[in-house]
Amino acid sequence: MNCYFQGCTEKGTTKEHIPPRSFFPEGERLQLLTVKSCKAHNNDKSTNDLYVLAQICMNASPSNRAREVFQERVVPQLSHNSNALRRMLLKGSFKVPGGVMYSVDHARFDEFFTALSCGLIYKSQKAPLPSDYRIGHIYHRLVSDADAERQALEAGIDLLYDEKPLDFMAFGNPETRNERIYTVEIHGLPGFQGSITIAHRFFGVFKVTSMLTRFVSPDGSGPPDPEA
Repeated sequence: MNCYFQGCTEKGTTKEHIPPRSFFPEGERLQLLTVKSCKAHNNDKSTNDLYVLAQICMNASPSNRAREVFQERVVPQLSHNSNALRRMLLKGSFKVPGGVMYSVDHARFDEFFTALSCGLIYKSQKAPLPSDYRIGHIYHRLVSDADAERQALEAGIDLLYDEKPLDFMAFGNPETRNERIYTVEIHGLPGFQGSITIAHRFFGVFKVTSMLTRFVSPDGSGPPDPEA
């Protein structure tokens, strides 16, 4: 069985947890979902996992269990490897009245949510995301410097995919099992017949929309060259 990640042809010799097991307190790991992964697409993203978890908890706390998970899963890691995670989180931060604003490494977020989206597709379809899809993400709860038109568009997308998929758009259910930490809905025509939208929700409040857009070149042979 091949790796879950889009375009990867390596054998899946390890298990990748979706979401990562670091997101769940001790004693709740029986609720984890897994997919087959090659070593590169499992081990290479471990730093991103903790960084993204810390940012999500800070932006979701004190809602639901965000503070609990931060204390149990993130705090013990802050001083490891010469305070690597602490320094990563503090990079670009600045003081504001009443607290601290933390900058967000969007590249790390994108890498994390691309891997998570690929895992969810594989889990629900028993097949990897085809190569003619491009993946992008909207982070609704993070402070945005986008213009008013872009913010209005993102707010509309948030509302549009805030409910369960319509019957004909029920792409597949990966059967996530811990609603107080993470839930997901996948909207799209079954069988990879069109674009797919994944609505992630962490701790009931931190929402991310992943847009998996299917591209076909004019001759119908595959995705267009993004550099063209």
